[in-house]
Amino acid sequence: MVTSSSRYSSVNFDALGPETCVLYLRISQDRTGQQLGVERQEKDCRAMAKRMGLTITHVYRDNDISATNGKVRPEFEAMLKAQPEVIIAWHQDRLLRLTSDLEKVISLEVPVHMVTAGSLDLSTPAGRAVARTVAAWSQYEGEQKAIRQQAANVQRAERGHWQFSRRPFGYERRDKRVEIVEPEAEVVRELFRRYIAGESYYALAADLNARGISTLSGSDWNMTLVRSVLRNGRYAGVVESKGVRYDVEPSWTPIIDERTWSDYLATRDGRKRKGSWSTTTKYLLSGLLVCDVCGGRMLARPDRGRQVYACTSNWCVSISAADVEPVIEGVVLGRLADKRVVRALREVPDVEPVQLELAALRKRRDDVLDLLAEGVLDRTRARQQATDLTSKIDAQAGRLASLRRESPLTDLALAKSVPTRWKRLETLQKRRVIEEMGLVATIAKSRPGRRRRDAEGNPIPDLDRIRIDWRDGEAGA
Repeated sequence: MVTSSSRYSSVNFDALGPETCVLYLRISQDRTGQQLGVERQEKDCRAMAKRMGLTITHVYRDNDISATNGKVRPEFEAMLKAQPEVIIAWHQDRLLRLTSDLEKVISLEVPVHMVTAGSLDLSTPAGRAVARTVAAWSQYEGEQKAIRQQAANVQRAERGHWQFSRRPFGYERRDKRVEIVEPEAEVVRELFRRYIAGESYYALAADLNARGISTLSGSDWNMTLVRSVLRNGRYAGVVESKGVRYDVEPSWTPIIDERTWSDYLATRDGRKRKGSWSTTTKYLLSGLLVCDVCGGRMLARPDRGRQVYACTSNWCVSISAADVEPVIEGVVLGRLADKRVVRALREVPDVEPVQLELAALRKRRDDVLDLLAEGVLDRTRARQQATDLTSKIDAQAGRLASLRRESPLTDLALAKSVPTRWKRLETLQKRRVIEEMGLVATIAKSRPGRRRRDAEGNPIPDLDRIRIDWRDGEAGA
């Protein structure tokens, strides 16, 4: 008598063919972010799997990722690692554009079916030769397309056009025209004004986050994002492509004027040269005071022979530098006279933003090593990314150590005589102290009518206009 198990043991199950499959979907560019392209591919691929009687076990999607630029396709690599029975794709160029990718699929030794171009028979030398030929021509087509795209971009630049796939902060494309997004444009103008006035990338990013102004992706601002905005010459109508500038009129409306862009370049270049004017800011409170009417930043400017701080956003408030600077300096010194405050400053330098960025860089390096361990990244690419991140980590670690050693606020806290040490600080160092202490000075409109005068006939400053707050929640007058 033949048992059931012995009957089945004689059956060659491999001859029955595969029962399951996976789908691979990809489009190179998703302008809307709605993944409509991969959804259309998925519908056709699912229909093919049904006709073949195959059960779909997983759908791999690489959306908005080109297959010809050498970048890793995470879902493609995950599919290779899973070793499926059958792969179904919409077209060969969705699955393969580089010959190196084809060799990875060949090594799987599984059937590959295409909705629009039949199947790839990778089990025979002839089938592999055909597949390699198709892949080679696909790679050639991708390289030729890149050359044509570069030439087209140059041609557009020569005509004054601005081509972008991801919209920049402050602009959007409407009916094939690049138009200003005014609320974002106001932020761009403010960033340029405040940077020229002496504020740092970090201070600008921290203020935008504190005010709840989001980036286009919804993430927080950081120094890199602020710097990328300020370095974009297209805000000033600069037409360029691949670093080459073209002397033509832009087809879009600039957000800032040429003078502002020129001032920004001079300020940026000046900060790189030790001893230049921009590394020793002339005005103590420029960009640090806040207008009580519109919330804009107040910048230093001359006014009828005297120096004032004025709201340059809407020109609604101004105050004499001679009136407000002694008040702010007195508040700072008064706060530093509190032994509890000094003790806290000695123990906790203001290094948290740098620590957070350092932690983020270390996490990114750990992620690269995890991807290497999982086979998603090859060793060469993983080593390159890890080396680059390690270099950035070392730079941030050095900056952290420098901040701990050289913070003027910590230096003040350790001084025997705070007022004496304050007088010796340069203007830029005093500004850093004010920022690091979290002092926020808001200036209200002056009272209507003539100003009061003292016995000698000199105007009496209206100090009630000045409101002092601290970012830690403490308030004062």
